Amino acid sequence: MSIIEEAKKALLKYPLCDHCLGRLFASRGFMISNEERGRSIKNVLFMEALNSSAGTYDEGVLTALARSGHRGSLLFMRRIGKAVEPQSCFICGNLFDKININSIVNRVKEIINEQGIEFGSFQVGSVVSRMIIDNEVKVSTELGITSSESIKREINRMIGKALADSLGKRYSRLNPDVVVRVNTGDGSVSVEVMPVYIEARYRKLIRGIPQVGDASVASVAKETVIELKPLDVVLHFAGVEGPEVRVLGLGRPMVIEAIRPLSRNIREGTIIKNGVQLLNLKAAGKVQVREIKSKAGELRRVYRVLVKLYGNVNDEQLKSLEDYFSNRQIRQSMGRGKRVKLIYGLKVIPVSGSVLELIIDTQGGFSIRRFITSEGTEPSISGTLGVKVIPIEVDILGIWY
Repeated sequence: MSIIEEAKKALLKYPLCDHCLGRLFASRGFMISNEERGRSIKNVLFMEALNSSAGTYDEGVLTALARSGHRGSLLFMRRIGKAVEPQSCFICGNLFDKININSIVNRVKEIINEQGIEFGSFQVGSVVSRMIIDNEVKVSTELGITSSESIKREINRMIGKALADSLGKRYSRLNPDVVVRVNTGDGSVSVEVMPVYIEARYRKLIRGIPQVGDASVASVAKETVIELKPLDVVLHFAGVEGPEVRVLGLGRPMVIEAIRPLSRNIREGTIIKNGVQLLNLKAAGKVQVREIKSKAGELRRVYRVLVKLYGNVNDEQLKSLEDYFSNRQIRQSMGRGKRVKLIYGLKVIPVSGSVLELIIDTQGGFSIRRFITSEGTEPSISGTLGVKVIPIEVDILGIWY
Protein backbone atom coordinates (compact mmCIF):
# COMPACT_ATOMS: atom_id res chain seq x y z
CA MET A 1 0.00 0.00 0.00
CA SER A 2 1.38 3.44 -0.96
CA ILE A 3 1.79 6.37 1.44
CA ILE A 4 -1.23 8.10 -0.12
CA GLU A 5 -3.41 5.00 0.25
CA GLU A 6 -2.30 4.51 3.88
CA ALA A 7 -2.90 8.19 4.65
CA LYS A 8 -6.37 8.08 3.06
CA LYS A 9 -7.24 5.07 5.19
CA ALA A 10 -6.04 6.91 8.31
CA LEU A 11 -7.97 10.14 7.58
CA LEU A 12 -11.18 8.33 6.71
CA LYS A 13 -11.12 6.86 10.21
CA TYR A 14 -9.54 9.67 12.29
CA PRO A 15 -9.17 13.45 12.06
CA LEU A 16 -5.43 14.08 12.15
CA CYS A 17 -3.52 17.36 12.14
CA ASP A 18 -0.63 17.88 9.70
CA HIS A 19 1.96 17.01 12.36
CA CYS A 20 0.35 13.75 13.43
CA LEU A 21 -0.42 12.60 9.88
CA GLY A 22 3.10 13.38 8.74
CA ARG A 23 4.58 11.66 11.78
CA LEU A 24 2.93 8.37 10.74
CA PHE A 25 5.35 8.39 7.81
CA ALA A 26 8.35 9.98 9.53
CA SER A 27 10.83 7.44 8.18
CA ARG A 28 9.65 8.03 4.60
CA GLY A 29 11.51 10.96 3.14
CA PHE A 30 14.43 13.11 4.18
CA MET A 31 14.88 16.70 5.34
CA ILE A 32 11.13 17.24 5.56
CA SER A 33 9.34 18.18 8.78
CA ASN A 34 6.36 16.11 9.85
CA GLU A 35 4.13 19.14 9.43
CA GLU A 36 5.31 19.65 5.84
CA ARG A 37 4.95 15.94 5.11
CA GLY A 38 1.41 15.82 6.49
CA ARG A 39 0.34 18.98 4.62
CA SER A 40 1.81 17.66 1.33
CA ILE A 41 0.01 14.34 1.71
CA LYS A 42 -3.29 16.12 2.30
CA ASN A 43 -2.74 18.29 -0.77
CA VAL A 44 -2.13 15.23 -2.95
CA LEU A 45 -5.27 13.55 -1.56
CA PHE A 46 -7.21 16.76 -2.22
CA MET A 47 -6.06 16.84 -5.84
CA GLU A 48 -6.85 13.18 -6.36
CA ALA A 49 -10.33 13.58 -4.82
CA LEU A 50 -11.25 16.66 -6.87
CA ASN A 51 -11.30 16.41 -10.66
CA SER A 52 -12.40 19.91 -11.70
CA SER A 53 -12.24 19.30 -15.44
CA ALA A 54 -14.56 16.31 -15.20
CA GLY A 55 -16.72 17.97 -12.55
CA THR A 56 -16.40 14.98 -10.19
CA TYR A 57 -15.21 14.68 -6.64
CA ASP A 58 -14.87 12.11 -3.86
CA GLU A 59 -17.06 13.56 -1.15
CA GLY A 60 -15.94 11.03 1.47
CA VAL A 61 -12.25 11.89 1.13
CA LEU A 62 -12.94 15.64 0.91
CA THR A 63 -15.09 15.48 4.04
CA ALA A 64 -12.34 13.60 5.89
CA LEU A 65 -9.77 16.18 4.77
CA ALA A 66 -12.02 19.08 5.81
CA ARG A 67 -12.65 17.41 9.16
CA SER A 68 -8.85 17.26 9.67
CA GLY A 69 -8.54 21.00 9.04
CA HIS A 70 -7.33 20.97 5.41
CA ARG A 71 -8.05 24.49 4.16
CA GLY A 72 -8.76 23.68 0.48
CA SER A 73 -11.21 20.94 1.42
CA LEU A 74 -12.98 23.20 3.93
CA LEU A 75 -13.46 25.88 1.27
CA PHE A 76 -14.67 23.40 -1.33
CA MET A 77 -17.20 21.75 0.97
CA ARG A 78 -18.53 25.18 1.95
CA ARG A 79 -18.84 26.11 -1.75
CA ILE A 80 -21.03 23.10 -2.49
CA GLY A 81 -23.18 23.88 0.53
CA LYS A 82 -21.91 21.10 2.76
CA ALA A 83 -19.89 22.96 5.34
CA VAL A 84 -17.78 20.74 7.60
CA GLU A 85 -16.56 21.76 11.04
CA PRO A 86 -12.87 20.95 11.68
CA GLN A 87 -12.37 18.54 14.55
CA SER A 88 -9.55 18.28 17.05
CA CYS A 89 -6.77 15.92 16.06
CA PHE A 90 -7.59 12.45 17.39
CA ILE A 91 -4.01 11.89 18.49
CA CYS A 92 -2.79 15.19 19.98
CA GLY A 93 -5.97 17.23 20.44
CA ASN A 94 -4.29 20.05 18.45
CA LEU A 95 -1.42 20.19 20.94
CA PHE A 96 0.90 21.77 18.38
CA ASP A 97 -1.34 24.83 18.18
CA LYS A 98 -0.93 25.28 21.94
CA ILE A 99 2.84 24.88 22.23
CA ASN A 100 4.49 28.31 22.35
CA ILE A 101 8.08 27.69 21.28
CA ASN A 102 9.14 31.31 21.73
CA SER A 103 7.79 31.35 25.27
CA ILE A 104 9.69 28.15 26.09
CA VAL A 105 12.95 29.57 24.69
CA ASN A 106 12.53 32.80 26.65
CA ARG A 107 11.81 30.92 29.88
CA VAL A 108 14.93 28.76 29.43
CA LYS A 109 17.01 31.90 28.93
CA GLU A 110 15.56 33.42 32.09
CA ILE A 111 16.42 30.35 34.17
CA ILE A 112 19.96 30.17 32.78
CA ASN A 113 20.60 33.87 33.40
CA GLU A 114 19.01 33.90 36.86
CA GLN A 115 21.06 30.93 38.06
CA GLY A 116 24.26 31.75 36.18
CA ILE A 117 24.47 28.33 34.51
CA GLU A 118 27.45 27.75 32.21
CA PHE A 119 27.05 25.03 29.60
CA GLY A 120 28.07 24.06 26.10
CA SER A 121 25.50 21.41 25.18
CA PHE A 122 21.92 20.58 26.01
CA GLN A 123 19.14 18.06 25.50
CA VAL A 124 15.36 18.43 25.57
CA GLY A 125 12.89 16.15 27.34
CA SER A 126 9.13 16.60 27.22
CA VAL A 127 6.16 15.36 29.21
CA VAL A 128 3.12 14.42 27.13
CA SER A 129 -0.18 13.13 28.48
CA ARG A 130 -0.73 9.40 28.63
CA MET A 131 -3.89 9.75 26.53
CA ILE A 132 -1.94 11.26 23.64
CA ILE A 133 0.64 8.49 23.76
CA ASP A 134 -2.08 5.84 23.86
CA ASN A 135 -3.94 7.42 20.93
CA GLU A 136 -0.73 7.53 18.92
CA VAL A 137 -0.09 3.84 19.50
CA LYS A 138 -3.74 3.02 18.75
CA VAL A 139 -3.67 4.65 15.29
CA SER A 140 -0.34 3.12 14.25
CA THR A 141 -1.34 -0.33 15.50
CA GLU A 142 -4.83 -0.38 13.99
CA LEU A 143 -3.57 0.75 10.58
CA GLY A 144 -0.45 -1.43 10.66
CA ILE A 145 1.86 1.54 10.04
CA THR A 146 5.49 0.91 10.99
CA SER A 147 7.11 4.11 9.68
CA SER A 148 6.01 6.45 12.47
CA GLU A 149 7.94 8.20 15.25
CA SER A 150 6.79 9.31 18.68
CA ILE A 151 5.20 12.69 19.31
CA LYS A 152 7.68 13.32 22.13
CA ARG A 153 10.55 12.98 19.71
CA GLU A 154 9.02 15.51 17.35
CA ILE A 155 8.32 18.00 20.15
CA ASN A 156 11.84 17.59 21.54
CA ARG A 157 13.31 18.17 18.08
CA MET A 158 11.26 21.32 17.47
CA ILE A 159 12.16 22.84 20.83
CA GLY A 160 15.77 21.70 20.50
CA LYS A 161 16.21 23.40 17.12
CA ALA A 162 14.72 26.65 18.41
CA LEU A 163 16.97 26.59 21.49
CA ALA A 164 20.09 25.79 19.46
CA ASP A 165 19.39 28.70 17.11
CA SER A 166 18.66 31.11 19.96
CA LEU A 167 21.33 30.05 22.48
CA GLY A 168 24.09 29.15 20.07
CA LYS A 169 24.65 25.90 21.97
CA ARG A 170 25.06 22.34 20.75
CA TYR A 171 22.25 19.77 20.99
CA SER A 172 23.58 16.50 22.42
CA ARG A 173 21.60 13.30 22.92
CA LEU A 174 24.42 11.43 24.66
CA ASN A 175 26.25 13.67 27.13
CA PRO A 176 24.43 17.00 27.54
CA ASP A 177 25.56 19.57 30.09
CA VAL A 178 21.94 20.52 30.82
CA VAL A 179 18.55 18.97 30.12
CA VAL A 180 15.60 21.26 29.37
CA ARG A 181 12.33 19.66 30.47
CA VAL A 182 9.00 20.90 29.13
CA ASN A 183 5.58 19.84 30.41
CA THR A 184 3.22 20.19 27.46
CA GLY A 185 0.24 19.92 29.79
CA ASP A 186 0.79 22.98 31.97
CA GLY A 187 3.54 24.67 29.94
CA SER A 188 6.07 24.58 32.77
CA VAL A 189 9.78 24.62 31.95
CA SER A 190 12.76 23.51 34.03
CA VAL A 191 16.51 23.27 33.42
CA GLU A 192 18.33 20.31 34.97
CA VAL A 193 22.11 20.73 35.25
CA MET A 194 23.86 17.42 34.73
CA PRO A 195 26.74 16.38 37.02
CA VAL A 196 30.38 16.89 36.12
CA TYR A 197 32.47 13.73 36.57
CA ILE A 198 36.22 13.93 37.16
CA GLU A 199 38.35 10.82 37.07
CA ALA A 200 41.47 10.71 39.25
CA ARG A 201 43.74 8.58 41.41
CA TYR A 202 44.73 9.53 44.91
CA ARG A 203 47.83 8.85 46.95
CA LYS A 204 48.03 9.19 50.75
CA LEU A 205 51.61 10.12 51.46
CA ILE A 206 51.35 10.12 55.25
CA ARG A 207 49.43 8.06 57.77
CA GLY A 208 46.37 9.25 59.66
CA ILE A 209 44.33 10.43 56.65
CA PRO A 210 40.82 8.94 56.35
CA GLN A 211 38.96 8.62 53.05
CA VAL A 212 36.07 10.81 54.24
CA GLY A 213 35.47 13.41 56.95
CA ASP A 214 37.61 16.34 58.07
CA ALA A 215 41.18 16.53 56.73
CA SER A 216 40.50 13.57 54.45
CA VAL A 217 40.88 12.50 50.85
CA ALA A 218 37.28 13.62 50.34
CA SER A 219 37.92 17.11 51.74
CA VAL A 220 40.85 17.65 49.38
CA ALA A 221 38.84 16.30 46.43
CA LYS A 222 35.93 18.62 47.23
CA GLU A 223 38.24 21.62 47.34
CA THR A 224 39.46 20.84 43.83
CA VAL A 225 35.95 21.30 42.40
CA ILE A 226 34.89 24.34 44.42
CA GLU A 227 35.37 26.51 41.33
CA LEU A 228 32.59 24.58 39.61
CA LYS A 229 30.16 25.97 42.22
CA PRO A 230 28.42 22.62 42.75
CA LEU A 231 25.36 22.12 44.93
CA ASP A 232 27.03 19.03 46.39
CA VAL A 233 29.95 16.67 45.76
CA VAL A 234 29.82 12.86 45.80
CA LEU A 235 32.97 10.74 45.87
CA HIS A 236 33.19 7.29 44.31
CA PHE A 237 36.19 5.26 45.52
CA ALA A 238 37.47 1.99 44.08
CA GLY A 239 37.59 0.27 47.46
CA VAL A 240 38.47 1.47 50.97
CA GLU A 241 41.41 1.55 53.35
CA GLY A 242 41.84 2.69 56.93
CA PRO A 243 43.28 6.09 57.95
CA GLU A 244 46.51 4.41 59.09
CA VAL A 245 47.20 2.97 55.62
CA ARG A 246 49.32 4.90 53.14
CA VAL A 247 48.35 4.65 49.48
CA LEU A 248 51.45 4.88 47.28
CA GLY A 249 52.43 3.85 43.76
CA LEU A 250 49.96 5.03 41.14
CA GLY A 251 47.26 5.55 43.78
CA ARG A 252 43.67 4.35 44.17
CA PRO A 253 41.13 5.10 41.37
CA MET A 254 38.27 7.45 42.20
CA VAL A 255 35.65 9.62 40.51
CA ILE A 256 34.59 13.03 41.80
CA GLU A 257 30.95 13.83 40.98
CA ALA A 258 30.00 17.52 41.17
CA ILE A 259 26.21 17.78 41.57
CA ARG A 260 24.46 20.64 39.72
CA PRO A 261 27.62 22.66 38.98
CA LEU A 262 27.14 26.20 37.67
CA SER A 263 30.50 26.05 35.89
CA ARG A 264 32.02 23.15 33.96
CA ASN A 265 35.67 24.19 33.63
CA ILE A 266 37.56 21.21 35.01
CA ARG A 267 40.99 21.69 36.56
CA GLU A 268 43.08 18.90 35.09
CA GLY A 269 46.53 17.64 36.10
CA THR A 270 47.89 16.89 39.60
CA ILE A 271 47.12 18.46 43.00
CA ILE A 272 48.82 17.88 46.36
CA LYS A 273 47.55 19.15 49.72
CA ASN A 274 47.66 18.01 53.35
CA GLY A 275 49.47 14.79 52.50
CA VAL A 276 46.96 13.84 49.76
CA GLN A 277 47.99 13.81 46.11
CA LEU A 278 45.36 13.72 43.36
CA LEU A 279 46.82 12.43 40.11
CA ASN A 280 45.69 12.60 36.48
CA LEU A 281 42.53 14.66 37.05
CA LYS A 282 40.51 14.55 33.82
CA ALA A 283 36.93 14.68 32.57
CA ALA A 284 34.98 11.44 32.94
CA GLY A 285 31.40 10.19 32.80
CA LYS A 286 28.92 7.79 34.38
CA VAL A 287 30.69 4.87 32.73
CA GLN A 288 33.73 5.41 34.99
CA VAL A 289 31.46 5.44 38.07
CA ARG A 290 29.87 2.15 36.99
CA GLU A 291 33.29 0.67 36.36
CA ILE A 292 34.56 1.62 39.80
CA LYS A 293 31.47 0.24 41.54
CA SER A 294 31.45 -3.02 39.60
CA LYS A 295 35.19 -3.75 39.76
CA ALA A 296 36.23 -2.30 43.13
CA GLY A 297 36.35 -5.73 44.78
CA GLU A 298 38.33 -7.25 41.92
CA LEU A 299 41.16 -4.71 41.79
CA ARG A 300 44.54 -6.35 42.08
CA ARG A 301 46.71 -4.84 44.83
CA VAL A 302 50.22 -5.07 46.17
CA TYR A 303 50.61 -4.45 49.90
CA ARG A 304 53.70 -3.78 52.00
CA VAL A 305 52.99 -4.89 55.55
CA LEU A 306 55.39 -4.54 58.46
CA VAL A 307 54.54 -7.23 61.04
CA LYS A 308 55.75 -8.30 64.49
CA LEU A 309 56.00 -11.98 65.44
CA TYR A 310 55.14 -13.08 68.95
CA GLY A 311 56.99 -16.38 68.81
CA ASN A 312 59.97 -18.04 67.18
CA VAL A 313 60.09 -19.05 63.50
CA ASN A 314 63.04 -20.24 61.43
CA ASP A 315 64.19 -19.48 57.89
CA GLU A 316 62.69 -22.72 56.60
CA GLN A 317 59.24 -21.69 57.90
CA LEU A 318 59.53 -18.29 56.24
CA LYS A 319 60.53 -19.89 52.93
CA SER A 320 57.63 -22.33 53.13
CA LEU A 321 55.33 -19.39 53.83
CA GLU A 322 56.31 -17.86 50.47
CA ASP A 323 55.79 -21.19 48.68
CA TYR A 324 52.46 -21.86 50.40
CA PHE A 325 50.93 -18.49 49.47
CA SER A 326 51.73 -18.70 45.77
CA ASN A 327 48.39 -18.61 43.89
CA ARG A 328 46.61 -19.68 47.07
CA GLN A 329 42.90 -19.16 47.71
CA ILE A 330 41.86 -17.76 51.08
CA ARG A 331 38.40 -17.64 52.62
CA GLN A 332 37.38 -14.74 54.81
CA SER A 333 34.16 -14.35 56.77
CA MET A 334 32.32 -11.12 55.87
CA GLY A 335 29.18 -10.69 57.95
CA ARG A 336 27.05 -13.75 57.31
CA GLY A 337 28.87 -14.77 54.16
CA LYS A 338 32.37 -15.70 53.01
CA ARG A 339 34.62 -14.23 50.37
CA VAL A 340 37.09 -16.30 48.43
CA LYS A 341 40.11 -14.36 47.20
CA LEU A 342 43.41 -15.27 45.57
CA ILE A 343 46.87 -14.48 46.91
CA TYR A 344 49.08 -14.36 43.81
CA GLY A 345 52.39 -14.18 45.63
CA LEU A 346 54.09 -13.42 48.94
CA LYS A 347 57.65 -12.26 49.66
CA VAL A 348 59.13 -12.27 53.18
CA ILE A 349 61.91 -9.79 54.04
CA PRO A 350 63.46 -10.01 57.53
CA VAL A 351 63.92 -6.54 59.05
CA SER A 352 65.22 -7.03 62.58
CA GLY A 353 64.61 -9.52 65.36
CA SER A 354 60.90 -10.41 65.33
CA VAL A 355 59.95 -7.82 62.69
CA LEU A 356 59.28 -8.85 59.09
CA GLU A 357 58.29 -7.01 55.95
CA LEU A 358 55.71 -8.81 53.78
CA ILE A 359 55.06 -7.91 50.14
CA ILE A 360 51.66 -9.38 49.28
CA ASP A 361 50.31 -9.50 45.71
CA THR A 362 46.58 -10.22 45.90
CA GLN A 363 43.03 -9.63 44.77
CA GLY A 364 41.20 -6.83 46.56
CA GLY A 365 37.93 -6.94 48.45
CA PHE A 366 39.06 -8.41 51.78
CA SER A 367 40.78 -7.33 55.02
CA ILE A 368 44.57 -7.58 54.77
CA ARG A 369 44.90 -7.12 58.55
CA ARG A 370 42.64 -10.07 59.27
CA PHE A 371 44.59 -12.13 56.76
CA ILE A 372 47.70 -11.42 58.86
CA THR A 373 46.15 -12.10 62.29
CA SER A 374 43.93 -15.03 61.14
CA GLU A 375 40.69 -13.43 62.40
CA GLY A 376 37.89 -15.00 60.34
CA THR A 377 40.41 -16.00 57.66
CA GLU A 378 41.60 -19.42 56.53
CA PRO A 379 44.44 -19.92 55.73
CA SER A 380 46.28 -16.92 57.23
CA ILE A 381 49.82 -15.75 57.98
CA SER A 382 49.47 -16.28 61.75
CA GLY A 383 47.75 -19.64 61.36
CA THR A 384 50.30 -20.96 58.86
CA LEU A 385 53.31 -19.93 60.98
CA GLY A 386 51.67 -21.13 64.18
CA VAL A 387 52.49 -17.93 66.08
CA LYS A 388 50.72 -14.69 66.82
CA VAL A 389 51.42 -12.09 64.10
CA ILE A 390 50.34 -8.43 64.40
CA PRO A 391 50.59 -5.83 61.59
CA ILE A 392 52.51 -2.67 62.52
CA GLU A 393 52.30 -0.71 59.27
CA VAL A 394 50.34 -1.22 56.08
CA ASP A 395 51.07 0.47 52.74
CA ILE A 396 49.35 -0.05 49.41
CA LEU A 397 52.06 -0.04 46.75
CA GLY A 398 49.87 -0.61 43.71
CA ILE A 399 46.24 -0.90 42.59
CA TRP A 400 45.13 -1.69 39.08
CA TYR A 401 42.24 -3.19 37.10
